[in-house]
Amino acid sequence: MKILLWVIQILLAIWNLTGGSYTIFNYMNLRAPAVNTLPASFWVALGALQILAAIALVIPGKLVRVPKLNAIAAAYIAVFALSGIIIFAQYAGFPGMLWAVIPAALAAFVVYGRLTLKP
Repeated sequence: MKILLWVIQILLAIWNLTGGSYTIFNYMNLRAPAVNTLPASFWVALGALQILAAIALVIPGKLVRVPKLNAIAAAYIAVFALSGIIIFAQYAGFPGMLWAVIPAALAAFVVYGRLTLKP
């Protein structure tokens, strides 16, 4: 089970590293009409938080002395992905929502696995 969790964590980290870097460098392409009022610094900060969560997802908790670091990062990623559903629902429909639902479900599984498994 621990191997499966690490594989999912690595995949989620890659997913969020690419998404966060895309958000930082291409935020103008992400701005939907409903959120056009948000400044560029908001999008850059959002991408930076996504990258930090991705890095925290793969750093072993014992290395930084925060045993639940992976679960905290996965919880942030799940909430972040679920909040994206609102935008996807308005502008991309159901197929677009899958891009947020699947990572959110995987991140929630990681949170559950990391909080219930004994080290």
